[in-house]
Amino acid sequence: MSSLPEDAAPFLTQWLGERWTARALAGDASVRAYYRVHDADGRSYILAYYPEEVRPQLRRFLGAYDAIREHGSVPHVLHHCEIAVLQHDVGDRTLFDILHEDREEGVRLYRRAIELLVAFQQASEPNLNAAFTAEFFYGELEMAREFYVEQLMGASASGLEELTKKLCENVASHPYVLCHRDFHGQNLHIADDTIYLIDYQDLRQGPDTYDLASLLRDRGVARILGDATELEMLAEYGALTGADERIRARYFETLLQRSIKILGTFSKQPITRGRMHYLDFIPATLDSIRRCLDELPEYAALRDRFPLDFSLERARDRARELNQSLS
Repeated sequence: MSSLPEDAAPFLTQWLGERWTARALAGDASVRAYYRVHDADGRSYILAYYPEEVRPQLRRFLGAYDAIREHGSVPHVLHHCEIAVLQHDVGDRTLFDILHEDREEGVRLYRRAIELLVAFQQASEPNLNAAFTAEFFYGELEMAREFYVEQLMGASASGLEELTKKLCENVASHPYVLCHRDFHGQNLHIADDTIYLIDYQDLRQGPDTYDLASLLRDRGVARILGDATELEMLAEYGALTGADERIRARYFETLLQRSIKILGTFSKQPITRGRMHYLDFIPATLDSIRRCLDELPEYAALRDRFPLDFSLERARDRARELNQSLS
């Protein structure tokens, strides 16, 4: 047993008996904890444990599960209590991994992931989370201002407010659909040639291209897919959803907001929690911002006001220094 919280053990014993083992798995950007559990017969499960400060997320997760389980493959929830959920184990192999190992197979599965996304959007709105708003989008960008622009890069945020508010207002005016909010290759697991969607408890109404931008651009996958394949997949998504001809502009506008936002996450994690590997995702995210600015001349002023000249080596040194100052 590896660092399993004491209050989770009785839950496992109730459902699996006395003979079980648990091994901690790498977590995500939240404080939730995950364990691979084996029973006496060697069957494996995934236990998601919710510390007290995030326990309301567990109720949202279960509500989201009930809403979407008929609209796409998700790990089956076997048992749950007020602190933890025991789920079917869909393994560790992700769509992100496969694309990096075998581009042709990865592209095939990414196309299937788009079909899964469209099916997901047909689920009933469970009203668990408030819809995206311009104010919410702008609040997300404040984390990028604080942790990327000012702390990690040591730059001034002067002049950004007007441009980023305009961006957020425009994105909030797009047609809305049900959004996963974190629909990317590391949240899509492959088992027996089935794509399983995980980490969907934050689903809410949002811009029609929001999840697609996440899928095709998150954590550098666009460098492997290439611009031509990215645009082909955008067109396929548009055909499946019956989108109008403005979808390309909406896609890059949404991608621009999301890319700036996740710079905040990728900067905050190493600074506040010492998770330095998040810095590795920043160069590809800056590529996405540059690509968006090429597509969207109305935001050209961001080139002069947003720090795009990034050194991974300098960022690591700076993040370590800031993290140590918080210790």
